Amino acid sequence: MNQLVITIVGKDHPGIVESLSVVVADHDGNWLSSSMSNLAGQFAGIIEVAVADDQREALAAAMGALPGLQVHSVVGDASVEVGALPMAELEVVGTDHPGIVQRVTQVLKNKGVNLLQFATWTESAPNSGEELFRAVAEFELPPTVDLEGLKAELEDLAEDLAVDIELGLED
Repeated sequence: MNQLVITIVGKDHPGIVESLSVVVADHDGNWLSSSMSNLAGQFAGIIEVAVADDQREALAAAMGALPGLQVHSVVGDASVEVGALPMAELEVVGTDHPGIVQRVTQVLKNKGVNLLQFATWTESAPNSGEELFRAVAEFELPPTVDLEGLKAELEDLAEDLAVDIELGLED
């Protein structure tokens, strides 16, 4: 079995996920994980599917033939082992303004961190109605990372950006 990573973008409408799941099932694929959102009226999704070698190309072609969707498929790299290193989670909360994602991810990149999951969104603050920015990131801590140094750098960044940044190790 191969892992196939499929990205999908298109005008959002009811039934997109169901049509994707039918294609996976029709090719004896196993839907492993996914992340999907409505972004500015567009459906945007990414799916990881386990599929037999002899079905991989047909599955990718069938996904690409779905009307109104732009689809891209790549074969996953089974040699990448996730979970061998300690896991960490980062949470960012603050009044929304440009540059938060760039500055936070720059610190992580400079420390050699590879993000495994990264989600961001905005919402109205409960009392003031101001637009709040939120981000949650999950990553493995490379052995070269000084955890206390990373925490200190993120604390300085939080002060500079006027946001709260919490870094924690996962159990």
